[in-house]
Amino acid sequence: MAQKCSEYIETLRRKGVKIGEGTIVNDYRDILIDYSRPELVEIGKHVFLHSGTKILTHDWASWCFVESDAKFYPSHAKVVLGNNIWLGENVTICKGVSIGDNCIIGIGSIVTKSIPSGSVAVGVPAKVVGTYQDYMKKRSKLYVDEAIEYANAILDSGREPLVEDFYDDYPCFVDRTNYKEYNYPYDRVFAPPSFDSWLKTHKKVFDGFEEFISYVKQRRNEKR
Repeated sequence: MAQKCSEYIETLRRKGVKIGEGTIVNDYRDILIDYSRPELVEIGKHVFLHSGTKILTHDWASWCFVESDAKFYPSHAKVVLGNNIWLGENVTICKGVSIGDNCIIGIGSIVTKSIPSGSVAVGVPAKVVGTYQDYMKKRSKLYVDEAIEYANAILDSGREPLVEDFYDDYPCFVDRTNYKEYNYPYDRVFAPPSFDSWLKTHKKVFDGFEEFISYVKQRRNEKR
């Protein structure tokens, strides 16, 4: 699948669509990028195009004018996506829209107006609901609680949590002092330079997976 998605991006580039390095198409079979006018589509670096993404550079609403008034007025405009953007599933971006750098667009949003850099936007039509930095701070406070909740859900199901279950939750108990002890796909998230930076700055909350699970079990016993 990854190979096919890379081939899809290269196909778009050959047609004239500008796409920066590090951009990912989650599922090339479930995405629509209007390249009828490829020069009207610019996508920056490190952009995640999730399943169901639609990027539209024109519409045919004037088809109705032809019937009612024998008038035809073409309609098309450029779409520009900046760098480091996450598009949730089933996001539609309409003609004439630009989205700035460091933006997150929520699931199912229809973007009809431009979104400034550093924004989190969601809805139909999409509206800015917060800043990128505030959302990052929020996630930094919640991810540990969510990993604990996941561990409890596994225990509630009747089995022991395995280290393999937490291939995304490793920041809770992994940092530069012990990352080599865990065979996690770090490159699934990090490119080498950003992983080096993460190792220099990140501090784990628990001293390894065993301490993490012990903490979860201790809390469970205290609540009984």
